[in-house]
Amino acid sequence: MGVVVNVNRDQVQQALRIYWKHAWPVSSGACPALPDWADLNMNQILGKFVDESDCSDHACHRFVLRLGNYIYPHMKFAVEQCIRGGDFYFLADCHDDALAPQTSDIETWKELRSRNYSIKLAIESDWKRKGLPTFLTASKRATGSFKKPKKESARHILVVDDEPANCALTGAMLRAEGFGIESAGSGTEALQRANQQKPDLVVTDYEMPGMSGREFAEQFKSNEETREIPILICTYAEVTEADLRPADALLRRPFSQEDLKSTVDRLLQRRSTS
Repeated sequence: MGVVVNVNRDQVQQALRIYWKHAWPVSSGACPALPDWADLNMNQILGKFVDESDCSDHACHRFVLRLGNYIYPHMKFAVEQCIRGGDFYFLADCHDDALAPQTSDIETWKELRSRNYSIKLAIESDWKRKGLPTFLTASKRATGSFKKPKKESARHILVVDDEPANCALTGAMLRAEGFGIESAGSGTEALQRANQQKPDLVVTDYEMPGMSGREFAEQFKSNEETREIPILICTYAEVTEADLRPADALLRRPFSQEDLKSTVDRLLQRRSTS
C-alpha cells in the first residue's frame, strides 16, 4: 500500500474490540461477528479498508470500514492521519449525513443522531482510557508542533467548531501561516463575534449541534454587513459545494496545513479582486 502507518495490528484489534462492545452490545440481540485479523500484517489489514483519502498532493490519509452499530448502519471505523506527516489515530465517525431527515420525522432523526453520538463518545472515551491513539491525543501533539510565523498577516480568520480540539488544531495551522485567529464554539456565537469584529474569512465545521455550518452560512450571508465575507466549510460528510451554498468553498477532513492554506488564500484572493 506504500503508506507508513504508526499504529500496529494489535492496536487495531484492540480498537475494534472496543468499538464492537459499544456499537454491537450483546444485549442488542443483533451482534455480528467481530473481524479476526490476527494473522494479517498492517498492509493486509488496511487492504480491507476503503481508502477515502483526498486526491490532492498534500492530502492526509483516511482508511474506513462502514461497520455500523445496532441502531444505525452507517457508522464508520476510521484510521486517519492527523495533518500531513503526523500521527495516525482511530476515529468513530457517526456519518449522520447518510440519512437525511424528513420533515415528518425530524424529532426521531434528532433522537437517532443524539444516540449515535453517544455511542461514538463511549467508543472514543474507552480508546483513550486504554491508551489507544485518538484525535484528541494526536491533535494535541500536532497543535504544539507549529512554529511561530516569520511574518504576520493583517488578515483575521474566525474558526468555528463545537469540538475544542478541532478548533485548536485548525487555528494553529492558520496561526502558523501568520493569520490572526478568533474562535467560536457554535454558529450562534460565531454570528455574534462576526457582527462585532468583521473577520476577513470564516472557517467553520459542518456538523454542529444547534446550528449546522450550512445554517450558519445562510444567516451570515443574509446580513448585509457580512455577506461579502467568504465562508469555508470543513466536513467529513459526503456533500458537494452546491449542497453547502451559500458557503463559498468546501474542504474535506482530514486536511493538511498545505490544503487549508491554499484554499484560504484562494478565497481571500477572490474577495480582494471582486
